[in-house]
Parts: sequence; structure tokens; C-alpha cells
Amino acid sequence: MNQDEFVKQIQYLHKRMAELQKKKSELPLQQQSQLTDALDRLSIGLRELQVTEETIRLLLSAVQQSKDSIIITTAKLDPPHPKIVFVNPAFSQMTGYTLDEVLGKTPRLLQGPKTSRALLDDLREHLSEGLPFHGEAINYRKDGSEFYIEWHITPIRNVNQKITHFVAIQRDVTPRKLMEQERDRLLEREQANRAEAEAANRVKDEFLAMLSHELRTPLTPILGWSKLLQTNKLSEARLQEALVTIEQHAKRQAKLVDDLLDLSRIIQGKLSLNLTSVTLVTPIAAALETVGLAAQAKSIHIRTMLDVTVGQVMGDAGRLQQVFWNLLSNAIKFTPQGGLITVELQRLEIYAQISVSDTGQGISADFLPFVFDRFRQEDGSITRQFGGLGLGLAISRQLVEAHGGTLVAESPGVGGGATFTIKLPLMTNSQATNSHSEPPKLSLDLSDVKVLVVEDDEGTRKFIAFALEQYKANVTVVGSAQEALEELNHQQPDILVIDIGMPKVDGYTLMRQIRSLTPEEGRDIPAIALTAYVGEYDQQQALAAGFQVHVPKPVEPAELVAVVAQLAGL
Repeated sequence: MNQDEFVKQIQYLHKRMAELQKKKSELPLQQQSQLTDALDRLSIGLRELQVTEETIRLLLSAVQQSKDSIIITTAKLDPPHPKIVFVNPAFSQMTGYTLDEVLGKTPRLLQGPKTSRALLDDLREHLSEGLPFHGEAINYRKDGSEFYIEWHITPIRNVNQKITHFVAIQRDVTPRKLMEQERDRLLEREQANRAEAEAANRVKDEFLAMLSHELRTPLTPILGWSKLLQTNKLSEARLQEALVTIEQHAKRQAKLVDDLLDLSRIIQGKLSLNLTSVTLVTPIAAALETVGLAAQAKSIHIRTMLDVTVGQVMGDAGRLQQVFWNLLSNAIKFTPQGGLITVELQRLEIYAQISVSDTGQGISADFLPFVFDRFRQEDGSITRQFGGLGLGLAISRQLVEAHGGTLVAESPGVGGGATFTIKLPLMTNSQATNSHSEPPKLSLDLSDVKVLVVEDDEGTRKFIAFALEQYKANVTVVGSAQEALEELNHQQPDILVIDIGMPKVDGYTLMRQIRSLTPEEGRDIPAIALTAYVGEYDQQQALAAGFQVHVPKPVEPAELVAVVAQLAGL
């Protein structure tokens, strides 16, 4: 019975009572008295019924207008589980389900893969004991999206105190939960950053203590022998011993200072490279010669497998020799008496790969991820067996990356030796040379050399095209990275000349995109970075992106032509 029908019934009863009241005088006195009592009791009952109806109407209005979702289910916990008998409009707004869609269904339709099983077990335990339950859970809307709810579920008892239904009041707390999660993420990040900063400070403190030790250690024999030399009481043999010792320790200290200066330049982005075409056998052989005596002193055999047909790289021969020397020195330092070191040079597609392997003490799995970190050594204690600042590998990796290459370390663990592998991009179209070859002579005749120029400034485009065409180059010009990629779909140039500072997609990004293509699509085409960004950091960034040469603006036509000719292998 709805509200209107209920009101009509009450009105009808009042009308009948009025009619009976009028006809009361027609009855015998005894019946009049009985009728009066009956009408009074009925009137009281109707008033109570009206109050009850108004209360029910008020409660129903509150339920219907509540912003919280309200669900009433049967009390059967075992299969087929509670069935929904009522939901308010807020439920539909919260979940997307209408009343008709959920009547007779189990509330489990709101649960999903992220709904906590432990929470549901706890809920069932509470309800089976007739206890109310409060908790938070992840539910799922009709469209499958997640939302967080706060639950208040209470058993409903009849007059006999038997549980007949459960009422669940649910509040959407998604915004609060997301804020809490974001707060937790920020807290975790802050704690991680703090721990990282503390670890970095600790490492720096250890490094400074190590630095003090390493700088002071060579001074002891230098100062000691210097004082003895001043006495003029040393024999000829002792005199020679003093001079050799002073020289050795002075060189050791100079090496420490050089490492510190290199590190400072790297950190400040001021490391300079003198780029030329380099045949890798040359700096590798020079590094091997430098460490030869140290290897002999420990009876360490150095086995070399160098492919002399590997092409040239664009690099700084001195810096590359420094990298190879660092790796070889490390291998000798950590390889025991009579050990073996293997140096291999081979070509892998468009890269030259150099590996240095040893049979030394190896690197623990815990320290391997940090082997290239600045200020880090596996053994930083005062009882450590091997000296040094631990900067060599950090500097080596930075130097290799400045050449557009990679340096990685591998080790099966302590006692298993270690392998350091360098990969450097080869100069495309350059001829294999050896350490005794004359440097290639540049030709200023660019006949049949196809050049793609990518430059957003029209004036610069015209200038570059004109300059190259004067030397018979076949030049195509485009104004954006997108046009360059489209042009590569139609033709394969021999050389790319790319401006760095372009709108939307800069030259670095374009170069990385090209280097991710297949060889057939143009991955291996030599590229020149033509840019007004002329700092040493910009040079390193260009090489790291995949360019072979960094040419600063303004550029002389002859200089640009010479670089194009060199990359074309002329």
C-alpha cells in the first residue's frame, strides 16, 4: 500500500466513524455506550497509526534523500547468500546499478579482484555472530571502475530478536583514500630521498677519508727520501733507489690529482674531447704497452684478440687510451699472481666492442650495480687490500658515454673474475685501418654524395644547401623532424646535417628516433649536429644522441664541406 492509498483508508475510516456517531442515538442505551467505547478506541488507534505512518514516511524520506548508499538484504549468510531487497537512490548514483537491476541479487556483484578476501571473511564472522561491522573496501561500479567505500553493516532483528535482515550504509571515500595514498607515496619518496642523501653523504665522508689517505701515503716516502738525500750520506745504490721511489710515488700522486680534475670537469660538464677518426687498435696497443711492466711484475698473462679490420670511430684517441688503461690497470690490480687477462676487439653490426676480462677476485652481486658510482669502493675499510680512490671506473664510463658509447660490467660473483665491455659507434663508410696507416685525406669534391639537411631556419637552409652544392653535393633540405622522417621513407642520403634547436621535436630527439630505425630505414647514416649550442656539455649530448660530429654555428663553408667529406669516407 502506497502513501496515497493509506491516507484514503484513514479518511474513509474517519467518515464511517462520523456516520456511526450520528446513528448512535437510534440504538438502545447499552449499545450506544458500547459503540462510544469502540469509536473512542478506534480514534486512538487511528491517531497512533497516523503518527506511525508519519514516522515511517519521515524515515523513508531520510533513506531516499541520504547521500550515503543504503542497502537492505536478507539475513541468509550461507549460499545462496544474502539477497538485496532494497537500495536507495544514492546507491544507484554511486554504483550505476538501478533498483530493478539488483533486487534479488547478492551484494557480491559489487566486489572484484581487489576486494580484500580477508575483509570479507571478517565481515562474515561479525554478521554470523550478530555483531555490527565497520570497515573500508574496494568495490566496483557497473562500468567496472573501482571506488573506495566505508562500510557500516548492522543486523536487523524482529520483535523476537531474530535477525531477519542486514542494513549496510556505504559512503564513497575515494577522494580521501587517494589523498592518503598520495601522502603515503610522498612520505615514502621523502624517506627514500633522505636515505639516499644520507648514504651519499656517508659515501662522500668515506671518500674524503680515503682521499686524505691516498694523497698522504705517497708523501711519506717522498718526504722521507728527500730528507735523506739532503744528508749527502747515501750510497750510489741507495741514491738510485731514492730517486726511483720518489718518481714512482710522485707519478702516483699526479694520477690521483688527474683523476680528481677529470671528475671535476665531468661534473661541471667541461670535459673537452679532441674528436678525430680513431683506429681502436692504436689506443688499445698504447694502453697495453703502458701496463706491460705491471702485468709482468705479477706474472699475469695478457691475451689479446684484436680484429684489425674493425672500422674507425669518431673519438678522442687520448681519452680512449685513458679508458683502456683504467680497465687494464683495474684488471691487473685485482687479478692474483699468475692470473689471466683477455682483451678482445670485434665488430658487432654498427658498433666496435672492446672487452677486458680477468680471472681476479670478481665483484659481489650486492656491489655490481654501484661499480661505476663516484666515491664508491667495494671495500672502503681501513684494512682494505687495494688502494686508489675508486674514480677510474666512474670517469671511464663518463668518457665512453661522451663518445656515444656504453660501458657495462659483468661478474659471476666473488672469486669469479669480471668482464668490462665497451661499445662504441663506428663511423659508417670509413675504411678499416691499422695503427700504422696514414690519416685519410679529405676530398672537397662531393660528387654523388647525397646530403639531407634538416634546419628550421629558411636562411640557414639556403646557405647550407648552396655551400654544399658548390662542391657538387646532391642536397635535399627539409624544415622539421617530421619532414626528415618522411624524406627517409623516400630516399637514403649518405650524410645527415641536423640542426639541434628546432620547434616541437629537437635535433637530439630526431637523432635518437633515426638510430632506433632499421638499417634499411636509415639507422646507420652518419650525422652532423649543426647547432648554436656550443658548450662542451652540448657536444657530449650530441654524441650521446647518436651524432658523429658536433659542428658549432656559425660554420665556415669549407669546414662543413670537410666534415661531410670525412664522414662520407672521401
